[in-house]
Formats: sequence, C-alpha cells, structure tokens
Amino acid sequence: MKLIRKITGCMFAASLLLSSQVFAIPMLNFTPASQTVNLGDQATVNVGLSGLSNEYVGAFDFNVSWDSSLLSLDSSSFDIFLDGPGDSISGVDSSTAGTVNMFEVSLGSLINQDGSSDINLFSLTFNTLGLGTSALSFSAGIDPFFDFLGDDLGFALPTDISGGSIEIVDAPEPGVIWLLSAGLILLGFSQHRFLQR
Repeated sequence: MKLIRKITGCMFAASLLLSSQVFAIPMLNFTPASQTVNLGDQATVNVGLSGLSNEYVGAFDFNVSWDSSLLSLDSSSFDIFLDGPGDSISGVDSSTAGTVNMFEVSLGSLINQDGSSDINLFSLTFNTLGLGTSALSFSAGIDPFFDFLGDDLGFALPTDISGGSIEIVDAPEPGVIWLLSAGLILLGFSQHRFLQR
C-alpha cells in the first residue's frame, strides 16, 4: 500500500512539474526596433516573428500604425515565408492615414519555414515628413478567427507584440559644411601668409 502511495505521489509531482513548464510565446516585432534617419531620407522596417518553438505561421492579419505627420508609407513588400507570392493570398490596405492593414494566407506547404527560426513577414518603407519621433505599433486586423497570427492549420497562434520607433532628425545642409570648410581653409591660409612676413 505504501509503495502504491509513493508511486502515485511521484506521478502526481511529475505531472505538476510538467504542466507548470512555461512555453515561449512568439514575439511580433519591428527590426530595427528603433532607428534614426535624416529628414528627407527613407526609413525601412522589417516586421517579423521571433521565438517560434515548433510552430508554423500559415496566416497573419494585423495593422501597423505610425504618426502620419512625421511619416508616410512609400511601399510594402511581402517576404517568402508564407510561400508567396505564388502560393499565398495577400493584401495591403493603406486607405487610412497613419495605418496600413497587411494580411497574407498561405495556400502552400510552408516550405520556407522550419518551425523554429525567426521569420520576416513583410517590409515597410516610409518617407520622412517632419522632425520628431514616431512610434510604430501593432493592432488586430479584421480577421475574426485570429487576432494577429494563424498557425499552419488556421488556428489562432498566441503572440506577444513589441513596438518600435523612428526618429527623424535635421541633417546639416551640405552647403553649410562646404562654406564652413572653405572659411577655415582661407583662415589658415591667411594666417600662414601673415606669419611669413
């Protein structure tokens, strides 16, 4: 009887230990998470997923938002990890200023994923419009079956999200740099001539 209790107790303890393990949740993120660009230059961010643990992404649908007084969307491009462009259905809706809805559903066998490596879903390129820092954030799309990501069978894939930012700074004018350099050269040349006398 004591042996049965010991065995049952050990099995119960083992089941508690196994059931209390914390599983990693994939992280939807921007790469780079933050960047600084000069006013007038473009900024590109990749939107990807890290921390996969034997999980395959078969679909996504979410919005990316930014400050429309500082940035405007120039272009977007989907990556190959959902078997696109040939074996997927994808779309972009940028009709609302400061927000773009991106979605893609794989029709293939996800041959470009291994279930554990980080994947890039798409890239966004922005034009800079003003000085300041624009936050980049995610919000759920319009698909009723999952908030952000779906697995290879179409079920919701739990996901954490991480924001990003783009700082736009004023770049010095090239003419000012040339003018300052020329002035320093002339000052040095005149000082040299003065010392020769």
